Amino acid sequence: MNIVMYAGMTYGLTAIISLVVIALIVVMNKFLGGNSQENKEDMN
Repeated sequence: MNIVMYAGMTYGLTAIISLVVIALIVVMNKFLGGNSQENKEDMN
C-alpha cells in the first residue's frame, strides 16, 4: 500500500474523529448547561 494514501487516510480518520469528539462535547455542554463543566467555560 502506498505510504501517501495510508497517511492521507490516517489524517482523514483523525480529522473525522476529532470533529465527532468536539460535537459530542458541545452537545454534552448543551444538555448539562455547563454546571459540571466548569473547566470548559473558557472554551465557549
